Amino acid sequence: MNRRTSAFTVSFTLHVFAIVTISWFAARAVVSFPARKPASPLTIVVLQAQTLSPDPTPEDLGIRVDPSAATLSLPGFSFDFRKVITRAGVLFPFLTGSVSLERLASVASREPAAGIGNPLVRAGPSDAAKPPLVMTDAAVQSLLDASWSRRDRWQVFQPIIALAERYSARVGRLSDLLAGYVAQNGLQPYADPKIRDPRLWTELGLASDHADFIDFIARYAAQQPSTKATTELLFLLDKIAQASFDALITLLDVVPDEDLQWTRGANEHAYKAIAAIQQYYRVLLDRRNLTSRAALKQYYDEARLSILSTIVETTPDGYRVSDARFLIGSIYWNGGRPDDAARVWRDITVSRDDAYAFAYEQILALPADAPLDARRVSEILSRVQGTWLSFSATRLRQFGYHFDTY
Repeated sequence: MNRRTSAFTVSFTLHVFAIVTISWFAARAVVSFPARKPASPLTIVVLQAQTLSPDPTPEDLGIRVDPSAATLSLPGFSFDFRKVITRAGVLFPFLTGSVSLERLASVASREPAAGIGNPLVRAGPSDAAKPPLVMTDAAVQSLLDASWSRRDRWQVFQPIIALAERYSARVGRLSDLLAGYVAQNGLQPYADPKIRDPRLWTELGLASDHADFIDFIARYAAQQPSTKATTELLFLLDKIAQASFDALITLLDVVPDEDLQWTRGANEHAYKAIAAIQQYYRVLLDRRNLTSRAALKQYYDEARLSILSTIVETTPDGYRVSDARFLIGSIYWNGGRPDDAARVWRDITVSRDDAYAFAYEQILALPADAPLDARRVSEILSRVQGTWLSFSATRLRQFGYHFDTY
Protein backbone atom coordinates (compact mmCIF):
# COMPACT_ATOMS: atom_id res chain seq x y z
CA MET A 1 0.00 0.00 0.00
CA ASN A 2 1.31 3.44 -0.78
CA ARG A 3 0.65 6.54 1.30
CA ARG A 4 -2.41 7.48 -0.73
CA THR A 5 -4.37 4.62 0.84
CA SER A 6 -5.29 7.06 3.61
CA ALA A 7 -7.75 8.63 1.19
CA PHE A 8 -11.25 7.26 1.20
CA THR A 9 -14.69 8.38 0.12
CA VAL A 10 -17.38 8.75 2.74
CA SER A 11 -20.60 6.81 2.47
CA PHE A 12 -23.23 6.52 5.11
CA THR A 13 -24.47 3.02 4.49
CA LEU A 14 -23.43 0.52 7.11
CA HIS A 15 -21.40 -1.77 4.87
CA VAL A 16 -19.51 0.96 3.05
CA PHE A 17 -18.75 2.76 6.29
CA ALA A 18 -17.25 -0.44 7.68
CA ILE A 19 -14.97 -0.70 4.64
CA VAL A 20 -13.98 2.94 5.03
CA THR A 21 -13.13 2.45 8.69
CA ILE A 22 -10.95 -0.57 7.96
CA SER A 23 -9.15 1.30 5.16
CA TRP A 24 -8.56 4.25 7.47
CA PHE A 25 -6.96 2.06 10.12
CA ALA A 26 -4.79 0.30 7.55
CA ALA A 27 -3.56 3.57 6.10
CA ARG A 28 -2.69 4.93 9.52
CA ALA A 29 -0.56 1.84 10.09
CA VAL A 30 1.53 2.09 6.92
CA VAL A 31 1.93 5.76 6.05
CA SER A 32 5.43 6.94 6.90
CA PHE A 33 8.03 9.47 5.92
CA PRO A 34 11.63 8.62 5.05
CA ALA A 35 13.93 8.09 8.01
CA ARG A 36 17.43 9.50 7.75
CA LYS A 37 19.06 7.66 10.61
CA PRO A 38 17.91 5.47 13.51
CA ALA A 39 16.06 7.30 16.24
CA SER A 40 17.30 7.22 19.80
CA PRO A 41 14.88 5.98 22.46
CA LEU A 42 12.89 8.78 24.04
CA THR A 43 12.79 9.14 27.79
CA ILE A 44 11.58 12.73 27.99
CA VAL A 45 8.36 14.11 29.35
CA VAL A 46 7.43 16.81 26.89
CA LEU A 47 5.66 19.11 29.32
CA GLN A 48 8.83 20.01 31.15
CA ALA A 49 10.57 23.30 30.67
CA GLN A 50 13.98 21.81 30.01
CA THR A 51 12.68 19.83 27.03
CA LEU A 52 10.81 22.72 25.47
CA SER A 53 13.44 25.34 24.76
CA PRO A 54 12.37 26.99 21.51
CA ASP A 55 14.87 27.14 18.68
CA PRO A 56 16.26 30.65 18.16
CA THR A 57 14.61 31.06 14.77
CA PRO A 58 12.12 33.67 13.56
CA GLU A 59 8.51 32.59 13.55
CA ASP A 60 8.19 33.14 9.81
CA LEU A 61 11.46 31.35 8.92
CA GLY A 62 12.30 34.32 6.73
CA ILE A 63 9.48 33.52 4.29
CA ARG A 64 8.19 36.70 2.69
CA VAL A 65 5.07 36.89 0.54
CA ASP A 66 3.23 40.05 -0.44
CA PRO A 67 -0.30 39.98 1.10
CA SER A 68 -1.79 40.42 -2.36
CA ALA A 69 -0.15 37.14 -3.42
CA ALA A 70 -1.00 35.12 -0.28
CA THR A 71 -4.21 33.52 -1.50
CA LEU A 72 -4.23 30.05 -2.98
CA SER A 73 -7.15 29.39 -5.33
CA LEU A 74 -7.82 25.81 -6.38
CA PRO A 75 -10.97 24.25 -7.82
CA GLY A 76 -13.51 24.41 -5.00
CA PHE A 77 -10.92 25.59 -2.50
CA SER A 78 -9.58 29.05 -1.64
CA PHE A 79 -7.12 29.60 1.19
CA ASP A 80 -5.34 32.63 2.62
CA PHE A 81 -2.01 31.19 3.75
CA ARG A 82 -0.57 34.29 5.43
CA LYS A 83 -1.03 32.92 8.93
CA VAL A 84 0.71 29.69 7.99
CA ILE A 85 3.83 31.47 6.75
CA THR A 86 3.92 34.09 9.51
CA ARG A 87 3.91 31.25 12.07
CA ALA A 88 5.86 28.76 9.99
CA GLY A 89 8.51 28.18 12.65
CA VAL A 90 6.03 27.63 15.47
CA LEU A 91 3.32 25.59 13.78
CA PHE A 92 4.04 22.66 16.10
CA PRO A 93 4.45 23.97 19.67
CA PHE A 94 4.80 20.50 21.16
CA LEU A 95 7.90 20.10 19.03
CA THR A 96 9.39 23.60 19.05
CA GLY A 97 8.30 24.49 22.59
CA SER A 98 6.45 27.44 24.09
CA VAL A 99 6.38 29.40 27.32
CA SER A 100 2.72 28.43 27.76
CA LEU A 101 3.54 24.73 27.72
CA GLU A 102 6.23 25.37 30.33
CA ARG A 103 3.64 27.11 32.50
CA LEU A 104 1.28 24.18 32.14
CA ALA A 105 4.01 21.86 33.38
CA SER A 106 3.73 23.43 36.83
CA VAL A 107 -0.04 23.12 37.14
CA ALA A 108 0.01 19.56 38.45
CA SER A 109 2.26 20.38 41.39
CA ARG A 110 1.18 23.84 42.40
CA GLU A 111 -2.30 23.43 43.89
CA PRO A 112 -1.83 25.42 47.10
CA ALA A 113 -2.99 24.62 50.56
CA ALA A 114 -6.09 26.44 51.76
CA GLY A 115 -5.48 30.16 52.14
CA ILE A 116 -2.00 30.09 50.56
CA GLY A 117 -1.61 31.73 47.20
CA ASN A 118 0.86 30.75 44.52
CA PRO A 119 3.48 33.49 44.10
CA LEU A 120 4.60 32.14 40.72
CA VAL A 121 1.38 32.82 38.86
CA ARG A 122 -0.59 36.03 38.64
CA ALA A 123 -4.01 35.19 39.95
CA GLY A 124 -7.09 36.02 37.92
CA PRO A 125 -10.47 37.16 39.20
CA SER A 126 -11.68 35.09 42.12
CA ASP A 127 -13.79 32.22 40.87
CA ALA A 128 -15.95 32.52 43.96
CA ALA A 129 -17.10 35.90 42.73
CA LYS A 130 -18.19 34.56 39.36
CA PRO A 131 -21.75 33.34 38.83
CA PRO A 132 -22.47 29.85 37.54
CA LEU A 133 -23.23 29.58 33.86
CA VAL A 134 -26.89 28.77 33.35
CA MET A 135 -27.86 27.42 29.92
CA THR A 136 -30.45 25.02 28.62
CA ASP A 137 -29.34 21.94 26.72
CA ALA A 138 -30.67 23.53 23.54
CA ALA A 139 -28.67 26.71 24.16
CA VAL A 140 -25.50 24.72 24.80
CA GLN A 141 -25.97 22.77 21.58
CA SER A 142 -26.72 25.93 19.63
CA LEU A 143 -23.46 27.49 20.78
CA LEU A 144 -21.54 24.31 20.01
CA ASP A 145 -22.93 24.35 16.49
CA ALA A 146 -22.04 28.03 16.10
CA SER A 147 -18.47 27.30 17.23
CA TRP A 148 -17.98 24.44 14.76
CA SER A 149 -15.65 25.08 11.85
CA ARG A 150 -13.83 22.91 9.33
CA ARG A 151 -10.94 25.35 8.91
CA ASP A 152 -10.99 28.26 11.37
CA ARG A 153 -11.25 27.05 14.96
CA TRP A 154 -9.80 29.95 16.92
CA GLN A 155 -12.10 32.76 15.80
CA VAL A 156 -15.31 30.81 16.30
CA PHE A 157 -14.07 29.71 19.74
CA GLN A 158 -14.11 33.29 21.00
CA PRO A 159 -17.71 33.25 22.39
CA ILE A 160 -16.80 30.22 24.50
CA ILE A 161 -13.70 32.00 25.78
CA ALA A 162 -15.88 34.98 26.74
CA LEU A 163 -18.14 32.71 28.80
CA ALA A 164 -15.15 30.99 30.40
CA GLU A 165 -13.77 34.36 31.51
CA ARG A 166 -17.08 35.50 32.95
CA TYR A 167 -18.53 32.44 34.65
CA SER A 168 -17.46 30.02 37.38
CA ALA A 169 -14.98 27.29 36.55
CA ARG A 170 -16.30 25.10 39.36
CA VAL A 171 -20.10 25.17 39.25
CA GLY A 172 -22.67 25.69 36.55
CA ARG A 173 -22.65 24.53 32.96
CA LEU A 174 -19.32 25.88 31.77
CA SER A 175 -17.69 22.47 32.11
CA ASP A 176 -20.57 20.90 30.16
CA LEU A 177 -20.07 23.43 27.39
CA LEU A 178 -16.34 22.80 27.22
CA ALA A 179 -16.83 19.03 27.32
CA GLY A 180 -19.28 19.35 24.44
CA TYR A 181 -16.76 21.38 22.47
CA VAL A 182 -14.06 18.76 22.95
CA ALA A 183 -16.38 15.91 21.99
CA GLN A 184 -18.13 17.54 19.05
CA ASN A 185 -15.66 20.07 17.66
CA GLY A 186 -12.26 19.05 18.96
CA LEU A 187 -11.02 16.60 16.31
CA GLN A 188 -12.18 16.00 12.76
CA PRO A 189 -11.03 13.41 10.21
CA TYR A 190 -9.34 14.68 7.04
CA ALA A 191 -8.74 12.64 3.88
CA ASP A 192 -7.40 13.36 0.40
CA PRO A 193 -8.70 10.86 -2.20
CA LYS A 194 -8.16 13.11 -5.23
CA ILE A 195 -5.61 15.85 -4.59
CA ARG A 196 -3.51 16.36 -1.49
CA ASP A 197 -3.23 20.15 -1.54
CA PRO A 198 -6.49 21.19 0.25
CA ARG A 199 -5.95 18.78 3.13
CA LEU A 200 -2.37 19.89 3.66
CA TRP A 201 -3.22 23.58 3.69
CA THR A 202 -6.25 23.04 5.90
CA GLU A 203 -4.27 21.11 8.51
CA LEU A 204 -1.46 23.66 8.49
CA GLY A 205 -4.04 26.42 8.91
CA LEU A 206 -5.41 24.63 11.95
CA ALA A 207 -1.89 24.11 13.27
CA SER A 208 -1.25 27.86 13.02
CA ASP A 209 -3.99 28.34 15.65
CA HIS A 210 -2.64 25.78 18.12
CA ALA A 211 -0.37 28.29 19.87
CA ASP A 212 -3.38 30.53 20.55
CA PHE A 213 -5.34 27.68 22.10
CA ILE A 214 -2.35 26.61 24.18
CA ASP A 215 -1.81 30.18 25.43
CA PHE A 216 -5.44 30.43 26.51
CA ILE A 217 -5.47 27.02 28.19
CA ALA A 218 -2.23 27.74 30.04
CA ARG A 219 -3.46 31.10 31.29
CA TYR A 220 -6.81 29.69 32.36
CA ALA A 221 -5.25 26.69 34.10
CA ALA A 222 -2.93 29.01 36.01
CA GLN A 223 -5.82 31.19 37.16
CA GLN A 224 -8.31 28.38 37.86
CA PRO A 225 -6.31 25.25 38.78
CA SER A 226 -8.07 22.09 39.87
CA THR A 227 -11.48 23.04 38.51
CA LYS A 228 -13.88 21.18 36.26
CA ALA A 229 -13.48 23.77 33.51
CA THR A 230 -9.69 23.43 33.59
CA THR A 231 -9.99 19.66 33.42
CA GLU A 232 -12.05 20.00 30.25
CA LEU A 233 -9.52 22.41 28.75
CA LEU A 234 -6.75 19.90 29.46
CA PHE A 235 -8.77 17.30 27.57
CA LEU A 236 -8.91 19.85 24.74
CA LEU A 237 -5.13 20.20 24.96
CA ASP A 238 -4.85 16.44 24.55
CA LYS A 239 -6.91 16.71 21.35
CA ILE A 240 -4.66 19.52 20.13
CA ALA A 241 -1.62 17.31 20.67
CA GLN A 242 -3.21 14.61 18.52
CA ALA A 243 -4.13 17.13 15.82
CA SER A 244 -0.59 18.53 15.90
CA PHE A 245 0.88 15.10 15.31
CA ASP A 246 -1.52 14.41 12.43
CA ALA A 247 -0.74 17.74 10.77
CA LEU A 248 3.00 17.19 11.13
CA ILE A 249 2.72 13.74 9.55
CA THR A 250 0.71 15.20 6.67
CA LEU A 251 3.43 17.81 6.11
CA LEU A 252 6.28 15.31 6.28
CA ASP A 253 4.54 12.73 4.14
CA VAL A 254 3.91 15.01 1.19
CA VAL A 255 6.25 14.94 -1.82
CA PRO A 256 5.88 18.46 -3.25
CA ASP A 257 6.94 17.61 -6.81
CA GLU A 258 4.39 14.81 -6.99
CA ASP A 259 1.58 15.87 -4.65
CA LEU A 260 1.36 19.64 -4.90
CA GLN A 261 1.09 20.30 -8.61
CA TRP A 262 -2.18 22.16 -8.08
CA THR A 263 -0.50 24.47 -5.58
CA ARG A 264 2.51 24.97 -7.84
CA GLY A 265 0.34 25.85 -10.81
CA ALA A 266 -1.89 28.20 -8.84
CA ASN A 267 0.65 30.05 -6.66
CA GLU A 268 4.40 29.57 -6.89
CA HIS A 269 4.87 31.49 -3.60
CA ALA A 270 2.69 28.96 -1.76
CA TYR A 271 4.56 26.04 -3.30
CA LYS A 272 7.97 27.43 -2.29
CA ALA A 273 6.67 28.20 1.21
CA ILE A 274 5.59 24.59 1.73
CA ALA A 275 8.94 23.31 0.52
CA ALA A 276 10.76 25.63 2.94
CA ILE A 277 8.51 24.72 5.87
CA GLN A 278 8.86 21.01 5.22
CA GLN A 279 12.64 21.28 4.96
CA TYR A 280 12.83 23.22 8.24
CA TYR A 281 10.96 20.55 10.18
CA ARG A 282 12.87 17.71 8.55
CA VAL A 283 16.14 19.31 9.67
CA LEU A 284 14.73 19.96 13.15
CA LEU A 285 13.56 16.36 13.52
CA ASP A 286 16.86 15.05 12.20
CA ARG A 287 18.74 17.09 14.80
CA ARG A 288 16.56 15.61 17.55
CA ASN A 289 16.79 12.04 16.26
CA LEU A 290 13.06 11.97 15.55
CA THR A 291 13.51 10.65 12.05
CA SER A 292 11.07 7.74 12.10
CA ARG A 293 7.34 7.85 12.47
CA ALA A 294 7.57 5.54 15.48
CA ALA A 295 9.94 7.90 17.31
CA LEU A 296 7.80 10.92 16.54
CA LYS A 297 4.67 9.10 17.67
CA GLN A 298 6.39 8.18 20.93
CA TYR A 299 7.40 11.81 21.41
CA TYR A 300 3.82 13.01 21.04
CA ASP A 301 2.54 10.14 23.17
CA GLU A 302 4.81 11.39 25.96
CA ALA A 303 3.23 14.80 25.61
CA ARG A 304 -0.24 13.30 25.83
CA LEU A 305 0.71 11.19 28.85
CA SER A 306 1.95 14.30 30.62
CA ILE A 307 -1.30 16.16 29.91
CA LEU A 308 -3.52 13.27 30.95
CA SER A 309 -1.44 12.61 34.08
CA THR A 310 -1.92 16.26 35.00
CA ILE A 311 -5.67 15.69 34.81
CA VAL A 312 -5.39 12.66 37.10
CA GLU A 313 -3.39 14.66 39.62
CA THR A 314 -5.41 17.88 39.58
CA THR A 315 -9.01 17.20 38.62
CA PRO A 316 -11.37 18.06 41.50
CA ASP A 317 -13.19 15.27 43.35
CA GLY A 318 -12.25 12.69 40.76
CA TYR A 319 -14.09 14.52 37.98
CA ARG A 320 -13.49 12.52 34.74
CA VAL A 321 -10.38 10.97 36.25
CA SER A 322 -11.42 7.58 34.86
CA ASP A 323 -11.66 9.03 31.35
CA ALA A 324 -8.08 10.27 31.72
CA ARG A 325 -6.93 6.88 33.00
CA PHE A 326 -8.66 5.13 30.12
CA LEU A 327 -6.82 7.33 27.60
CA ILE A 328 -3.50 6.84 29.39
CA GLY A 329 -4.01 3.09 29.28
CA SER A 330 -4.94 3.28 25.59
CA ILE A 331 -1.68 5.08 24.81
CA TYR A 332 0.27 2.44 26.72
CA TRP A 333 -1.59 -0.39 24.99
CA ASN A 334 -1.10 1.01 21.50
CA GLY A 335 2.53 1.71 22.35
CA GLY A 336 3.23 -1.94 23.15
CA ARG A 337 3.10 -1.62 26.94
CA PRO A 338 0.18 -3.89 27.93
CA ASP A 339 1.27 -4.33 31.54
CA ASP A 340 1.32 -0.57 32.09
CA ALA A 341 -2.06 -0.29 30.39
CA ALA A 342 -3.54 -2.97 32.65
CA ARG A 343 -2.11 -1.30 35.75
CA VAL A 344 -3.68 2.05 34.88
CA TRP A 345 -7.01 0.59 33.80
CA ARG A 346 -7.36 -1.40 37.03
CA ASP A 347 -7.42 1.90 38.94
CA ILE A 348 -10.54 3.05 37.07
CA THR A 349 -13.70 3.63 39.04
CA VAL A 350 -16.81 3.56 36.89
CA SER A 351 -18.72 6.80 36.43
CA ARG A 352 -21.62 6.49 34.02
CA ASP A 353 -21.32 10.17 33.10
CA ASP A 354 -17.83 9.68 31.65
CA ALA A 355 -17.31 9.98 27.92
CA TYR A 356 -15.47 6.64 27.71
CA ALA A 357 -17.48 4.67 30.27
CA PHE A 358 -18.94 2.49 27.49
CA ALA A 359 -15.41 1.33 26.67
CA TYR A 360 -13.64 1.07 30.00
CA GLU A 361 -16.55 -0.84 31.55
CA GLN A 362 -15.90 -3.57 28.99
CA ILE A 363 -12.21 -3.62 29.86
CA LEU A 364 -12.98 -3.82 33.58
CA ALA A 365 -15.30 -6.76 32.87
CA LEU A 366 -12.35 -8.82 31.61
CA PRO A 367 -10.89 -11.34 34.10
CA ALA A 368 -8.71 -9.52 36.62
CA ASP A 369 -6.65 -12.58 37.53
CA ALA A 370 -5.17 -13.08 34.06
CA PRO A 371 -3.39 -11.01 31.42
CA LEU A 372 -5.75 -8.91 29.37
CA ASP A 373 -7.13 -10.62 26.28
CA ALA A 374 -5.25 -8.78 23.51
CA ARG A 375 -7.85 -9.48 20.85
CA ARG A 376 -10.70 -8.32 23.04
CA VAL A 377 -8.93 -5.15 24.15
CA SER A 378 -8.03 -4.31 20.56
CA GLU A 379 -11.67 -4.77 19.57
CA ILE A 380 -12.78 -2.41 22.33
CA LEU A 381 -10.28 0.27 21.35
CA SER A 382 -11.16 -0.13 17.66
CA ARG A 383 -14.80 0.33 18.57
CA VAL A 384 -13.93 3.61 20.29
CA GLN A 385 -12.22 4.79 17.11
CA GLY A 386 -15.10 3.58 14.97
CA THR A 387 -17.61 5.39 17.17
CA TRP A 388 -15.65 8.60 16.71
CA LEU A 389 -15.51 8.13 12.93
CA SER A 390 -19.24 7.44 12.76
CA PHE A 391 -20.06 10.47 14.88
CA SER A 392 -17.66 12.62 12.85
CA ALA A 393 -19.29 11.57 9.59
CA THR A 394 -22.71 12.59 10.93
CA ARG A 395 -21.37 15.85 12.37
CA LEU A 396 -19.63 16.76 9.10
CA ARG A 397 -22.73 15.98 7.08
CA GLN A 398 -24.72 18.30 9.37
CA PHE A 399 -22.61 21.19 8.08
CA GLY A 400 -22.42 20.04 4.48
CA TYR A 401 -19.00 18.37 4.56
CA HIS A 402 -17.43 14.93 4.17
CA PHE A 403 -14.06 13.56 5.25
CA ASP A 404 -12.57 14.74 1.96
CA THR A 405 -14.08 18.24 1.76
CA TYR A 406 -12.74 21.31 3.51
